[in-house]
Amino acid sequence: MPSPARNTTALLWPSDDMLSTNAKSRLQVVRLLCLLGSLLIPLYGLLYEAARPEATDPIWIRLVIAGVLGAFVAGTYVLRTLRTHCVGVAWGLLYLLMAWSVALAAVNQFSGAYVVGMLVVYAVSVTLVLVSSQLLRSVLSFLSAGLLLTGAALLWAPAVQLSPLVLCGGMAMVAFVVGVVARWALRVRRHLADQARELEAQRDRLEGHRAYTNRLLNATDDLFFALDPTGQFQWWNDRVLETTGLSDEDVESVDALDHFVPAEREKQAKQAIRRVLQTGSGQVEVPLVADDGVAVPYEFVGNPVENLEGERQIVCVGRNVAERKRRERELRESERRFQAMLNDPNILAGVLAPDGTFQKVNDTALGYIEATRADVLGRPFWETPWWDTENRSAVREKVERVAEGEYVRFEAEHVRPDGEARTVTGIMRPVTGEEGEVVSIFVTAQDITERKRQEEALQVAEGRYRALIENFPGGVFLFDEDLQYTLAGGRELRDAGLSPSDVEGGGPHDIFPAALAEELEMYFRRALNGEKNAFEQTMDGRRYFNRTLPVRDEAGTVIAGMAVAQDITEERRRKEKLERKNDLFQRAQEIANVGGWEYDLDTGALTLTDQAYRIHGVSPGAKMTLERSHGLYHPNDRWEAEEAFRRAAEDGVPYDVEARLITDAGEEKWIRTRGAPQQDDGRTVRVRETIQDITDQKEREQALRTAKADAEAARQEAEEASRLKSAFLANISHEIRTPLTSIIGFAELIGSEAGALDLSDSPLPGYATMIERSGKRLLETLEGVLNLSKLQSGQMKLETAPVDLNEQIRWAVQELRPKAEEKGVRLQLETGCAVAEGDEGSIQIVIRNLVSNAIKYTEQGGRIWVRSFQNEDRAVLEVEDTGIGMDPAVAESLFEPFRQASEGLNREYEGTGVGLAVTNKAVAQMDGSIEVDTEKGEGTRFTIHLPASEEHPTDGSAS
Repeated sequence: MPSPARNTTALLWPSDDMLSTNAKSRLQVVRLLCLLGSLLIPLYGLLYEAARPEATDPIWIRLVIAGVLGAFVAGTYVLRTLRTHCVGVAWGLLYLLMAWSVALAAVNQFSGAYVVGMLVVYAVSVTLVLVSSQLLRSVLSFLSAGLLLTGAALLWAPAVQLSPLVLCGGMAMVAFVVGVVARWALRVRRHLADQARELEAQRDRLEGHRAYTNRLLNATDDLFFALDPTGQFQWWNDRVLETTGLSDEDVESVDALDHFVPAEREKQAKQAIRRVLQTGSGQVEVPLVADDGVAVPYEFVGNPVENLEGERQIVCVGRNVAERKRRERELRESERRFQAMLNDPNILAGVLAPDGTFQKVNDTALGYIEATRADVLGRPFWETPWWDTENRSAVREKVERVAEGEYVRFEAEHVRPDGEARTVTGIMRPVTGEEGEVVSIFVTAQDITERKRQEEALQVAEGRYRALIENFPGGVFLFDEDLQYTLAGGRELRDAGLSPSDVEGGGPHDIFPAALAEELEMYFRRALNGEKNAFEQTMDGRRYFNRTLPVRDEAGTVIAGMAVAQDITEERRRKEKLERKNDLFQRAQEIANVGGWEYDLDTGALTLTDQAYRIHGVSPGAKMTLERSHGLYHPNDRWEAEEAFRRAAEDGVPYDVEARLITDAGEEKWIRTRGAPQQDDGRTVRVRETIQDITDQKEREQALRTAKADAEAARQEAEEASRLKSAFLANISHEIRTPLTSIIGFAELIGSEAGALDLSDSPLPGYATMIERSGKRLLETLEGVLNLSKLQSGQMKLETAPVDLNEQIRWAVQELRPKAEEKGVRLQLETGCAVAEGDEGSIQIVIRNLVSNAIKYTEQGGRIWVRSFQNEDRAVLEVEDTGIGMDPAVAESLFEPFRQASEGLNREYEGTGVGLAVTNKAVAQMDGSIEVDTEKGEGTRFTIHLPASEEHPTDGSAS
């Protein structure tokens, strides 16, 4: 515990920051002495009164003096002026106190007790002046004032009990002793003050050097730090904090090797520390793990030092050598490329000194002149066998230009030793050093004799093609091996506002957008390799049909390529319009379940729509005659149908007949036929008929007649039938799947065997493929029905666990992407962090069903997005497409078994309608929900909400 004296000292210490330390010390001493005086003066008054009651010493004067001293002390806590001038005020009080003590002694005839008190006041006061002053003059002034006051009091006093000589001698002795002590004390104080100032100056200089050193170490790009032998940081610069991303407190608490060095390199780092302590220096290269987790290669150099306490430490400098490593890799790669170019059998290459002396040459260049290295190395380049006498001066001039830093291209005719004339072209490149000076010259050349010949042949071909090209209705282009247009023309080129000169001399990238240009260049290269291709492209909203083909000379050698472009935009629009009309017509027939046919009375030809074929129970495109059509009618209704047709054909009478039809499969259905005869010059030439399947209508009419009587029974039977259906499907699906799997397997085997036998003229491979595809479709249907029945009957047990939706999406999309790409649909993932609490198998079924449906109902060029994200306590899965969409009013019925958006869609697109029913059941059993947002012609978005998992998966179902 702190002592009372220490508490009092702390209480007397001023808190004013405007005062210096010396001023605060003086104020503290003044407060202390004033407080002591305010206590001792009344106390001594009481003692004097007790010892000499007859003395003249009013106690109230002592109390006033004590009060003045106490008020002064209190005022120093309140008034800054008193704190600032406390020494001067205190001296004034001391003079007054000295005068009062002399007067009191004189009034009491300088009796012994009062003389002692006067001497005490005299000694204490001058001591206070000595403590609070740095000048001897102040002390001597107070001593003189005391002597003068005493002398004056002796002259004034009526009687003196003590000898004046003794009193004056005592006063003089006190003054002398105090003066001597004051002189010595002030000298010692000045000496100590000088030493303190010198120490403070040295400390400021040392601190300045330290701050300067820290600024230097912090300004460097290198890591600078000190470690103890255990690897703990003792000092570090700011670069350590910036590189590691830690604070000073973090660095001080971490182990450098454990935190910043990968585990596999920690042993190497510890060995380096021991080597530094043993040998006095060390260097090691280890990766440093930065704040972003990336390991960056650093080179560390360490030296041992001792700190002020004599403890051994290691001072380390770490430098990032990633850039150096990169430059070293680039240098090695450059050297490999240089060696590869030097050893290229198709390039003549060599290296010259700046003065043109041959230093290196590859075998290709030597073989070109049938020489050895001894024949050329060490000789000037222009004096080697590659150049004849006439060209040597020009070659020398080119070498001198390259030696000045210029790139120089050249082309020359060369006669080989066998007498064959060849043409070579090349380039001389200066190789510069670190200061930009040319240190060597690299020469490369290629034989372009064949290309020259092709160019000449191409010029001949261009002359033949130009007239044809200029009058071609489309656009025609000739291009060379550099993919540059050498000839262009055609009416469509002129329609685009381009002249041949705008195109010739440029390439695809100079004329077309980047994506189209890259595709064109790919087909151009194929043409130059002798390949013919046809493809379509779209530019500026127009559709073009392009052909690329090789151009050959008389010997059959490809000398150029030709591209022919034709605008098929209008043709494509007409075709698409017709297809849309046919599609709308087909859909209308499917929706209304109405077909049509026409019979030509002159030719006997019967033409049916696809829906008319289906109503007859016959595959579209099968052979159908009027007799076969009438033969399918129910025997009881056949005469009426034939008679109605006869009257229309012979008499031109329209008809409207309802009759029963029995298909080849034995199915009986009700139909309504309405016929209209078509006449020409008053003669019926053909009969057009619409045929509508009204079986459902007939059945509804019958059902309405009996509905009231057996409604309850029908409901019970329907429920029992649904239960029996589910149980039945669940029990026999496995029995159906086994032979169906064998059928698919044997179909694949037959297809493989047929492909190996090259049965190009046999329909067997096609039949095998059809069996395989139909089997797989049936297997998918059975799988959906089995899952639905299990879910409905409660036989499918769901095991809930954390499931990563992102991973499940990737698996499903990876399986279905080929199907999307085959259809020309873009499948795009936008996944975030989403972990659901559910059954992994059920979630996989849900994703596959939704993505398969999106692919099925999205046309070519459409897009599908599969998304996942976390929304509070729900994991969300979205599948959105730009497909055909549907009427929102019928969206709710999609989740009923064996139902789709409409009957027409059900017939146009494959599927049984159980997929969404399975999806709905599976989501419901996982405590989830499903939403549909759709618009006809715009697309559909299915949103699945599943419970979010509070923990990460542990069984590998999610990552």
